[in-house]
Formats: sequence, C-alpha cells, structure tokens
Amino acid sequence: MVTWLSILAGQLVSAVVRLRARLSLYLPVTALLIPIAIVALVLAGYAWWWRIVADGVRENVVTLQAEQRALGRNLDWDSLDVKGFPYNVEATLTKVRLLAPDLGAAWNGERIVAHLPPLALKSIEFSLEGEQHLFYVGEGRWIETDARADRARLTASSSERAQTLFVDVQRLTGKGKLDAADFNFIVEEASTTLTLSAVSESEPLPRVDVATLFKNVALQGNLELPLGPAIQLFDIDIGLKLPEKLPIASSSALIAAWQQTDTPVDIRRFELEWGGISVAAVGELKLDARSFPQGRLKLTLGNHPRILEVLEANGWITKETHLAAKPVLDVLAFVSGDPKRRITVPLRFEEGDVFLGPARVMTMQPLLPTPAPFP
Repeated sequence: MVTWLSILAGQLVSAVVRLRARLSLYLPVTALLIPIAIVALVLAGYAWWWRIVADGVRENVVTLQAEQRALGRNLDWDSLDVKGFPYNVEATLTKVRLLAPDLGAAWNGERIVAHLPPLALKSIEFSLEGEQHLFYVGEGRWIETDARADRARLTASSSERAQTLFVDVQRLTGKGKLDAADFNFIVEEASTTLTLSAVSESEPLPRVDVATLFKNVALQGNLELPLGPAIQLFDIDIGLKLPEKLPIASSSALIAAWQQTDTPVDIRRFELEWGGISVAAVGELKLDARSFPQGRLKLTLGNHPRILEVLEANGWITKETHLAAKPVLDVLAFVSGDPKRRITVPLRFEEGDVFLGPARVMTMQPLLPTPAPFP
C-alpha cells in the first residue's frame, strides 16, 4: 500500500514539474499577449465610440435643419462630410445657406467645420472658412457684409451652472453696406466671450456676462464717423441680469426686458482709443421707468479738449457747457501727474441730468420710448 502511494505521489510531482516547465515556456508569451489584447480592446472600443459620436453629429445636423424649417427658415448645404478619426470628429459643411425671414437675416458661408473631441462632448468648436456673406434688415437698418478672415472660430461649452460662447477672429477683411453707406473694413483682432449663468436660490434671474475686444479697426468709404476711420481699441466687460423668458430677438426688446428687471449693468471695464482720444470707465448704470440712465461711473479721459469738441459738435453738450468745463478739466489734467495728462473724474446720472462731480453738465433725452410692461 505504501509503495503504491509512493508511486502515485511521485507521478503527481512529476506532472507538476512538467506543467511548471511548460508554463515557464509560455509565460513570457502570455505576459506579452495580455497587454496587446487589452490595447486592442480599448482601440476597438474607442473606434466604436468615435463612430457613435460621428453618427450623432450627422443626426444633430439633420435635426437642426428640421428645427429651422419648423420655424419657417431654410437651412441647407451642398455637402456634409464627417471625418477626423482618431483625434476629433470633424463635420464639414460646404456652401451653407440660411434664410431666416422672421429675423430679417440671411447668411451664406463657403465652408463651416465643426470640431468635436470624442471624449469631451460638452465643448465644440466651429471654424468659418472662406467667404462669408451676411444680410440683415430690421429696426430701420440695412446691413450687408462680405468678409473673410485668417481665423474665425466659435467655441461653445456648457456645464451645470453656465453656458459659454467664445468667438475669436484674426485679420478680418471685407466690404459692407450700412443703410446707404458703402465701406471696406479691416479688423486686426476681435474676440467676444458670452456667458449665460443659470438661476439659483441666491440668483433668481439668469445672468449674462459679455466681454468684447476689437483692436485696430480701419474703415474706408462714405461713412461719417465722429472721430475718424481708425479705431485703435474697443474693450468692454459687462454683466447684467435678464428675465428667464426673453421676447423676440431684437436689441430694443432685449433692452426693454433688462430694463424691467430694475437691475444695473455692471461695467467692469470699458476702454476706447479712437481718433486721438481715450476713454475708460467702470461703474454701474440702469434705466429707470422713463428710460433715463441712472447710476455712477468713474471716467478716465485722455485728450479732454478733443472730447469736449466732439460732444459739442454732436449736440450732446452746449457751447456754454464746453466753455465752463474746459478750464476745470485743464486744471485737473495739470495736477493729475499722469504723463499723458489723463484725468479721472466721477460721473453721475440722475433723472436725466448728468453731473461731473457736483456740477450738472448736461440734460439727456430718454434713451428709449417708455416700454410696455414685460409679461
């Protein structure tokens, strides 16, 4: 019995030794194949996901077209091509046309490319390439432009608390028509960031924040501009609150809707350099029930003699106000210590009157007709 057990135990030991020997031969190969298999599975899964996202982009474009038609608008294109694997989903629309009679607008674009990272679906970038034609008629204005840019990008992103649109334009050139005036234009750099924040317990109204920058804008044509055809800098950063349900998309309707919230525009930054003058401001302004501005600004003025001339030439101040304000501003510029003789003064708006410090310098007309109550 003992001999039989000994023989069985010896055979088992021999089998284990042979199995270990074989495993030792295959283990390096197995250790190499497992990571390769994992990588292959990951790549196959990513390719499957990329295809799902690409198909979703196609479906969204078609859905957008149907939504515009339901609104009485016409959106079409010559071709739609989706590519970009593996880094992006790139959807290219060529010869895009949008006709929106309800907005009084039409747009033709040579090419628009949408860039969507497959692993970051809350952000999408659009590139407008080639010639872009825009036509708008409404609110008594006729605007038409043909333009192209070295770079024109729109990036949209969203989160639980806010939605953001960023526009970045470099070297924009073209020609335009404003009412009866024809002109050519060049914009070296332009950008806009628009952020819409959702309501919360502490903020019952949605908040809109806008930051816009234009650098070196040159205009040529039969436009009459008060400070010449070249604007060196326009930079503004503001925030305001709006009702949750907005009226039709027009500037007057939006202003009237904001006005009836009885909240101010928060001017965090305003800078203008144009025709040899400079103006900077920070403060808060709102419109009262009669559409008079109310609030305070801190103004920084450069080349105040020219500013006073422009204000008088356009009828915004009287000759008497010009003559009375200039000596005061001359003294402030002299004692300011600023190498460019810029001066900083407080400006107050109250019931249609404008005060420079304690002195009333002008009386304004209402900026808008008295609005109807907002529903």
